[in-house]
Amino acid sequence: MPPATFSRTGTQFTTVLSVLTPEYQQRMVQDAYHQGNTNAPQWPSQYCWPEGFMRRWYAFAIQFPQTVIVTPKLFQMTAGVADNFVTNVYIGRQFNMDGTVPRLGPAVPRWYGETIGFWDHDVLITWTSNIQGWAAHGAFEFSNKMQTIEIYTPIRDAKGQVTALNHEAVFYDPEALVEPIRIIRNYARISGFDEGAPIEYIHCIPTIYPIKGHATPVTPGSVIEYEIPDMYGRPWAQLWEKYFEKGMEKPKEEDIFSFK
Repeated sequence: MPPATFSRTGTQFTTVLSVLTPEYQQRMVQDAYHQGNTNAPQWPSQYCWPEGFMRRWYAFAIQFPQTVIVTPKLFQMTAGVADNFVTNVYIGRQFNMDGTVPRLGPAVPRWYGETIGFWDHDVLITWTSNIQGWAAHGAFEFSNKMQTIEIYTPIRDAKGQVTALNHEAVFYDPEALVEPIRIIRNYARISGFDEGAPIEYIHCIPTIYPIKGHATPVTPGSVIEYEIPDMYGRPWAQLWEKYFEKGMEKPKEEDIFSFK
């Protein structure tokens, strides 16, 4: 089955739910419920929490100009708005296949994963693995098993000059997705390194904290009681379940021993 293709401006929740596994469907519905009903969205960027791998495909997270550096052995792309995004593609290297997922370094998931690639003439094909499972607000959660295959293809004008990059990505996550999904976008070239503004390194300074489950602005000099979340245990869900879901029951899991 070919991978599903989403439009970032017009995708309905039900469309995304159709390619999620039951567990991750519940997680996305939980998110939608609290954004629309309890008015308690838990957006990682508002708390200066990590943005996570999938935020690279969120338009308002990378709307500043992106910088691309290309060498025969390393391709680097930097971007950011609320946080810094750095994608390093190590060309010609091989993953260590001993472990839960393919990886380059230690068996520790990375927020943006680890990426290898190869050149097919002037087209770069990459493979990213060892990603830390996380969530991007308004999108689906993904697991530590998320992997991508990405293709960067130069777009040239009549004189052969590169005017843009076509970026195609296919996402695989056997824990969260029932089938791969596909996203295609173009990066228009603005300038070379001899002009334009330099890279703006971003420091996220927390001014909003989850107080009793609500994102609350806190002014300098204020003293608040703050519970440190478990950043690897779905911190958004911890807040929802503690402050807004008392008395609620989760759907019962299917009994695998039932013959009905």
